[in-house]
Amino acid sequence: MRKITCYLFLILIMLTVTGCGYTREEKKAMKRYEKQGRENAKNYIKEKYGFDAAIKKLTCETYNSGPVPDFSPSPTGNVFVKMNYHGEDFSVVISGENTNTDGIDNYQLKKIATALKQELYEITGFHADGVYVSYGEYGSTNEEKNGMIHTFYDGENLAEILQNESSRAVISYVNHPVDQIPVSEVSWKTGVDTMLLVDYESQEAYQSVCQPYYNLTGWPIENGIEDQLYLVNGYRVVNAGEDSYMKCEKKIQDDIILITEKPEERVDLEKSVLDSPDNWNGNGFIDAKQVADAYDVETGSAKVYVYFPVRKLNTKDVDRAQLVKQYQYQGRTCYDNIISRVTDDGRYIHGIVYTRDELEIKISVFVDQK
Repeated sequence: MRKITCYLFLILIMLTVTGCGYTREEKKAMKRYEKQGRENAKNYIKEKYGFDAAIKKLTCETYNSGPVPDFSPSPTGNVFVKMNYHGEDFSVVISGENTNTDGIDNYQLKKIATALKQELYEITGFHADGVYVSYGEYGSTNEEKNGMIHTFYDGENLAEILQNESSRAVISYVNHPVDQIPVSEVSWKTGVDTMLLVDYESQEAYQSVCQPYYNLTGWPIENGIEDQLYLVNGYRVVNAGEDSYMKCEKKIQDDIILITEKPEERVDLEKSVLDSPDNWNGNGFIDAKQVADAYDVETGSAKVYVYFPVRKLNTKDVDRAQLVKQYQYQGRTCYDNIISRVTDDGRYIHGIVYTRDELEIKISVFVDQK
């Protein structure tokens, strides 16, 4: 009865919210913002770049009220305008409340990214295979919102723009020692002082990664790269005066790839036997089934990156496969599932084995039959 009451209450709230809609005054204001914003956007681009651009789409910007859905969010007075010039799409945000030419846009996003790539080449003498940069008002990798700034790039002020606009970059190389790149000079000449530099082991490895800019707009910037460490020779993170490098030295046993944070740390596998899969039920599984050999993990490392080959799994249900761990902790046997993902190339199930104060660690791969 209590559940039914809650559902009815939620439905009543939804009907109340959706029934409100925009007031007549708000609708009139939005039409006024759109009309003035259309004129402002065209004048802003004409004044900044000297050309007339076509408007493809125009919407009123609205307040983001938070996690609760707002079906009629109040307009801010700004308009978001999608424009085009000679086949090139770009975005403009400008106020539609009054006549003005004080907007932001990303018409020069590609030009600035190309200039950054060229500057990197002049500094390092080596072509980067990929340069992804995020900067501007929204700090996004979304093409419509990335690079939204007011400043005009004149070919000489790259460092000024990227320094002032909270830029971040992910720079990808193939077989180039990123630990030897003079990052201080890169920051000084480009204005980018937060960067992830990745050295892939081959062109094929780089091209197999679906999103090689990782967590470009968040922190840590390298978040997500652990899924692909088996494809890289090493990576380097530079941020707020800190500079760290991780060398990804691979240890391979039974086609399973193991990587530790420090290459000198030992890690070995030996075939073993797990307790009954039933012990994992209720802990990430409803009806657990073992679909791979089990292994003892011997290591002095606090963290081991494990890449288990998909082709060695006794299941076609790869998307639901998970690494599991059995271990001894304070005199009792524990059974955990490990957060696991399939790598972008579909060849491995990946997860991180944390050792902490655990003993007799064993790993395998399970699927849930339910």
